[in-house]
Amino acid sequence: MKWVNSLGLAVVLCLVACGCGQGDLRDYESVGPSAELLLPSLGLGFNPFFVLGPNDPPFTVLNLLACYTREVSGPRSATEGFRILCALVNRYFGDWERLVIIERLQRGGWVATGFIAVAVTPDGIKGVTNLGVNGPDAGQWVATTHPRVFAVDRAKFESCLVELDKFRQNAIWRPLLWYSYRDFPVYFVHDMKVNRKSSRDDWILTTSAFALCGWAVLPDGDRERLLKGPRDYARAEEILSKYHPWQDYDVGSEADKELRKAGATYASLLSLVWECTLGRPDYAVLGVDPLAPPPAKSASGLEQGRGHSGAPTAPGPGSP
Repeated sequence: MKWVNSLGLAVVLCLVACGCGQGDLRDYESVGPSAELLLPSLGLGFNPFFVLGPNDPPFTVLNLLACYTREVSGPRSATEGFRILCALVNRYFGDWERLVIIERLQRGGWVATGFIAVAVTPDGIKGVTNLGVNGPDAGQWVATTHPRVFAVDRAKFESCLVELDKFRQNAIWRPLLWYSYRDFPVYFVHDMKVNRKSSRDDWILTTSAFALCGWAVLPDGDRERLLKGPRDYARAEEILSKYHPWQDYDVGSEADKELRKAGATYASLLSLVWECTLGRPDYAVLGVDPLAPPPAKSASGLEQGRGHSGAPTAPGPGSP
């Protein structure tokens, strides 16, 4: 009961902080595109491609569906961070034209949703996050129940939008690259764009999305080359088109090798979007163990992604 009370209080405080807590909450209404349009991009209709570890038992489709439900869809909808995010999308950003969101669903014994949400509006670019730096190092993060506004570097964010547009041109429908490292977060990237000049036959709202979970643990040199290398979205789409979601593939197999190549493209894009919005990296995106000690020294810019190449904890059967 205490948990329910604190959750309700967090949501109400968020509504108040967003300027929509005045008066009777029964009068609460969504505004802008959030009120006019259905937002399928915030749903969890992802197509998971599972790569399992050598100690994982073989899974049927029902097993994989149960894992996805238990590890992702069920816990995510119950987290305070996700509910705060929904309240913000409904009210705070108002008449937005484009909305880019990263969700960071923490796993490994506890569940919490951190988020970065940045909207392009007629009043400028607005950014909100509930993530706080975890410890003295700038590359590890923890979700909080206190959303905060942050300044967005316009030039960096616009360069990020250009890259997301390239991804849109070669994106298959909502892929989730799922690898069996239990302590790594699941990342969801949502990109929503409103087409004000759409014809009757055009979609008013266009969306693209992808997700990653425990993609890889890389040596520092490989991590640096990944950040600086070109992103071949057409090749990533070609690879994913060869394989089928809701099936498990073994570590070391040809499918694993190719799916990691596709994952490298998406991980590099995720890392770019993260830094172009929040301004600092998240080491776990590119394979630094989130439970490992932080790097001895923090780098700057994209090279911050190099960090510490710690090894992940052993995969568990509960996280394919």
